[in-house]
Amino acid sequence: MEENTFMSPHFQESQWKQAAPLIVENKNAGCLEVFYLENKPQAAEGPFLREERKLIDALAERVGDAIELMRVEKELSNYRKNLEEIVEKRTSELTFVNQQLQKEIAERERAEKSLREFEDMRIKEIHHRVKNNLQVVSGLLYLESTNFNHNEVVEAFKQSENRVRSIALIHEKLYQSSDCKNLDFLDYVNELMEYLMHSYDLDNNKVIVNVNVDKIHLEMDRAVPLGIIINELVSNALQHAFNEGQDGVIEIHFAKENSGYSLIVHDSGDFPKEIDFKNTESLGLQLVTNLVSQIDGTIDLNTAEGTTFTIHF
Repeated sequence: MEENTFMSPHFQESQWKQAAPLIVENKNAGCLEVFYLENKPQAAEGPFLREERKLIDALAERVGDAIELMRVEKELSNYRKNLEEIVEKRTSELTFVNQQLQKEIAERERAEKSLREFEDMRIKEIHHRVKNNLQVVSGLLYLESTNFNHNEVVEAFKQSENRVRSIALIHEKLYQSSDCKNLDFLDYVNELMEYLMHSYDLDNNKVIVNVNVDKIHLEMDRAVPLGIIINELVSNALQHAFNEGQDGVIEIHFAKENSGYSLIVHDSGDFPKEIDFKNTESLGLQLVTNLVSQIDGTIDLNTAEGTTFTIHF
């Protein structure tokens, strides 16, 4: 990186290398290289698995982000130091020159604007770094799941991976938003549904997902629990609502009401009549009921025509 080389202890090279660029301030500042030595997996896609390549790309992106953040913090420190010197000098002159007072006010306004811009940059950077960290966790969960053959264990890893991904997606959308505080919930739900359909490798012609979400922007405190709730209810439907090869429909409705919001998640499959969803050993349904309580909401289940969860908060 920038004509310097940093190596891990006992570093060795081999013919099996995976590299990822280090991007700093939109410029290529170097690269991260990883080598396989003796234990090379036998896979058709090459010595590095797809998730390993994603993990290496994510690590390289984090290194570049860390360097950018350090530079920004240094610039901000210098700017604040200079600003303090200017304020001190101007303050001593306020009692003598009224015109200097007006200049000082103008300078303070510009300084406050700059600080707000820096603060927005830091918030965006936090969302970006949290998203990257969660993506690393998601990748590690996937890699760990490949060490097991038991279906229930593998499925538990997949569910945890999907939960982490649903939260990471919120930070990604907040990073992309204009104010870093509110995200477009329709855009988020659409992308979450695409991810879940891909995760469960389902045919879009067999299971149809209809999203009917009002154009609403939500803050993170509401978006995170709602994202996990939708993830759990839709994942449960994709896993259990439809028999193998059976066609199905999943519908998601979200709208603002007079004094709050309503969320409806419906699927055309059957919900087991012997299960009390509010008192069950299922971690997913326990998460749903707990998160509904967290947002001071209520939840009802209707099994007259398929399975319909209705949440008001």
